[in-house]
Amino acid sequence: MAEAVPNFFQRNKRWILPILILGGAVAIFALLIATKPTAPSQPVKERVWTVKVISAEYGSYAPKLSLYGQIEAPSSSTLSAPVTAFVESRNISEGELVETGQLLLKLDNRDANLLLAQRQADMERIEAQIQAEKVRYQSDLKALKIEKELVSITQRTLERYKNLSNRQVASQNQLDDARRTKQQQALSLNSRQQAINDHPNRLAQLEAQLKQTKALRDIAALDLERTRIIAPFPGRIASINVAAGDRVRSGDSLLNIYNTEKLEVRAQIPSRFLPVIRQQLAAKQNIQARAELDGQQMNLTLERLAAAVEGGGIGIDGLFSISNNDYSGEPGRSIALNLRMPEQPQLLALPPQAIFGTDRIYIVQDQRLVSRQIIRVGDSLDQNGKPLVLVQSNDLKAGDQILITQLPNAVTGLLVKIAGQKTSAAATAKAE
Repeated sequence: MAEAVPNFFQRNKRWILPILILGGAVAIFALLIATKPTAPSQPVKERVWTVKVISAEYGSYAPKLSLYGQIEAPSSSTLSAPVTAFVESRNISEGELVETGQLLLKLDNRDANLLLAQRQADMERIEAQIQAEKVRYQSDLKALKIEKELVSITQRTLERYKNLSNRQVASQNQLDDARRTKQQQALSLNSRQQAINDHPNRLAQLEAQLKQTKALRDIAALDLERTRIIAPFPGRIASINVAAGDRVRSGDSLLNIYNTEKLEVRAQIPSRFLPVIRQQLAAKQNIQARAELDGQQMNLTLERLAAAVEGGGIGIDGLFSISNNDYSGEPGRSIALNLRMPEQPQLLALPPQAIFGTDRIYIVQDQRLVSRQIIRVGDSLDQNGKPLVLVQSNDLKAGDQILITQLPNAVTGLLVKIAGQKTSAAATAKAE
């Protein structure tokens, strides 16, 4: 009997069987996934934020503007040496308060004394020359009369010799001598007259020299006086550049002093406040500010605005005078001041937490936040001394509910609930 031949399955069952088992398992897993029961979907519920609000109430307020400035000393002076000399003594120290006319430094004045004596001698010499010129003039006037008489005599003598010569009684030599004598006397008279005529010119020249020597004498006297370095105004010594025994040249800096009664505070005023400030200054109204430094209250008055804008500035510097006569602050110190603006109508007083960014607040409408633009005009205080921000807005009306809770994610449309109120069913349903 012939042997049976194995078929294809029998020949390859070693690897076909595992594949069939794996395929069946995959089909069963897919079937289980497809027939898995699904849980009913839950609607996403929007979060409700609990906030506080205040009602918008317009009123008239006097804004206070917070500024930061610096003390300056516009009336300061650098005292320099008037002459070349040694420093004889130093009577003050840096930081010391001084009065007008107080002796600060003393320079060696011996050279200045000698120069003054020389200038005085030069002046006296010119004065003596003027007196001599006046005496000479009077002498010339008297001599002129004599010279005129001598000319008359020589003229008569000449006429007499001419008559004698015509009668051949006098010789020609005698006639020539008479003529010579007459001409010499005429020359002498002419010289005398010229000296008299030139007297005003000589006198003017001497008087001009006298004025010059007097000026030089006065300069020497001033230099001598200035060897005593005195305070030009009540002030404070900012720095001293010399000590006793130092030799200084004319023009060398000796010390720096500033006037404690003329101190100012320079503070930059933002551009949006400048129109109101300029109107007040033009109307001669006092613009007051207050500041505190080292525990001392300072009353300031805005005197004027700067004529130029510093590079990168967003406003113009205001220059404030310090009303406290007994204050002696140091120039260069920074200071915070509160400027009182004129009273303005239609302002809102809001707590600082109601402001988002620099120019935005939120109101609550239908339990949703709505953004509104504002213009910040200054600061104020409530009855309890708490800070308030004064703002203007054309997008708000009286009674609007203004958000005063600082929400980090505040945006228009955010669902909120006012503290103490229940969320309406309509808003909840809409959120769902």
